[in-house]
Amino acid sequence: MNATRTVSSLLIAAMFAACSRHDPTSATPARADNVGTLTGARVELVEEGGIAALSTTYSVRHDDRAFAFSRRHICSANCPAPLYSTSGVLSAAASDSLFNTVLEAQPGTLKDDYGTTPNSADMFTYTLRVVLDNEIKTVRADDGTMPSAMRKIVDAIHGIVPR
Repeated sequence: MNATRTVSSLLIAAMFAACSRHDPTSATPARADNVGTLTGARVELVEEGGIAALSTTYSVRHDDRAFAFSRRHICSANCPAPLYSTSGVLSAAASDSLFNTVLEAQPGTLKDDYGTTPNSADMFTYTLRVVLDNEIKTVRADDGTMPSAMRKIVDAIHGIVPR
């Protein structure tokens, strides 16, 4: 019984020690923040289509963490005001998460155009534009042709940018 109490006491002490340690990296998100790569970096996504014929635009800048979102019906030259729009500043953690996802997906390795899925009138078409190191990469795909690396970026944008 005494040995059980000693082991329990040691486990509790170890738990408190682990929880109370001061490690400056444990409270911050993992970063792959390469200043040369991310200075001036930005991500833009345009989604068009669907049964409601919507056009949705997302934009995020790395340096000031500014974001913008707008949704409207697809239109020609004289477009009415968006159905909904918002803008603001992301938290450092949210911005880091998004741009780390972009870096991990290596957008420079993606093809420019993955085409569209035949007989898929209600799918969305995505145009992703990534600016890294003053180089612009534009990738186009739809719900059916989108490669997994692009989908990771699109999903990250959807999960991070408030709408």
